[in-house]
Amino acid sequence: MATEERNDNGMTPRERLLRALACKDVDRPPVAGMTTTGTTQLMDYAGAAWPEVHTDAAKMTKLALAAYPYLGLESARLPYCLSYEAEALGCKVDLGTKTSTPMVKSNPYINDLDADLILPKPAEIVEIPRNKVILEAAKGMKENAGDIPTIVGVTGPFTIAGHLIGTENLLLGVMTEPEVVHKFVKYAADYVREWLKIVDKLGVDLIQMSEPSASWDMLSAEMFDEYAAPYLRHALGGMENTKKVLHICGNMTEMLDQMISSGADGLSIEEKSDPYKSVKKVDGRASLIGNVGVVHPLLQGTPEDVRKMTLRSVDAGFNIISAGCGLSALIDRENIRAMVETVQNLPPKRK
Repeated sequence: MATEERNDNGMTPRERLLRALACKDVDRPPVAGMTTTGTTQLMDYAGAAWPEVHTDAAKMTKLALAAYPYLGLESARLPYCLSYEAEALGCKVDLGTKTSTPMVKSNPYINDLDADLILPKPAEIVEIPRNKVILEAAKGMKENAGDIPTIVGVTGPFTIAGHLIGTENLLLGVMTEPEVVHKFVKYAADYVREWLKIVDKLGVDLIQMSEPSASWDMLSAEMFDEYAAPYLRHALGGMENTKKVLHICGNMTEMLDQMISSGADGLSIEEKSDPYKSVKKVDGRASLIGNVGVVHPLLQGTPEDVRKMTLRSVDAGFNIISAGCGLSALIDRENIRAMVETVQNLPPKRK
C-alpha cells in the first residue's frame, strides 16, 4: 500500500491535489505524475516492467503505486500508452519494449473511409482484453493507494481518429474532406464517452486525457473549435463523479481558451507554453498543470537545472507541478526527485 503522508496542516496528497485542481488554496502545490510515469529505474524497483505491464493487471498496479515511494510523485497513474483505445477499435499495436511505449502499427480505415462504423456496446467494451487489464489494475490501484490520488489516462478523440485513418490523412482531410474528419472524430468521441462512463464508476480521483494531435502545431484555433473542442466536450461530458484533466502537447499558450472550452477541470501543458502568460490567460478558470520540461531538464539536465525550471513554474503560479509531458523511460530518478523536493522544500506560505 502506498505510504500515507500528512503535513503539519493535516493535508494529505489526495486532499492537496483535489484542492489544487479546484483552484483552492493549498499549503504548497502538489507534485503529480499527471502523464505517463514509467521509468526503467521505477520498473526495476517495482518488479514490474514494460511491455509485460501492458497486459498484466497486477504488474500494472504495482508499477503505478511505486511512483510515490520511489520517485516521490504524489499520485498513482496508469496505464502507460496512448494506443489501447485505438486497439479496441481495430488498430494493430506493437506493445514496445522496456524503454518504448506501445505504438499503433496499422490504420484500419485508411482505405475505407466510407465504412459503416459500429460502436461496441458497453458490455463488449469491458471485455476487450486490454480494457479488462486496465479496469482490474485501476481497481487495485484505488484499493491500495491510501491517501495518494489516483489517475487513469485516456486518449482524446482527434488523436484516436488519426490512428484509425492515419494522422496525415486526418489533417489533410480537415482541408479537403471535412465530413470524413467529423465522421471519425465523432466515432472516437462516442467510444471514449462510453469508456469514461465505465471508468467513472471505479472511484478513481481523476482521468487525464491526452490529445497530442490537436496541438497548435497541427490545428489552428478555428480548426480546433470545429474538429476537436465539441468532441472533447462530448467525450468528457459522460463523467459525473471524476475530475478531468486535458493534456495537449506543444505551445498551447494561444489556445488555452480552446482547452478550457473542453470542460476540463485542469489543463496540462508543456514547457513550450510560456508559464507566466499561461497563468495570466487562464486566470483561475481552470487549474494549470506542468510545465517542467521532459527532454530538458528532466532527461538531459542536472538536478539544479530541474530545480530552476520547477521554481519557474511555481513562481508563475501553476496549481500543480508536473512534467510537461509523459516521462521518458530513461529519466534518472535523481532528476524527478529534484522536481518533487524543490516544491516540498518551499518556504511556508505567509498567512
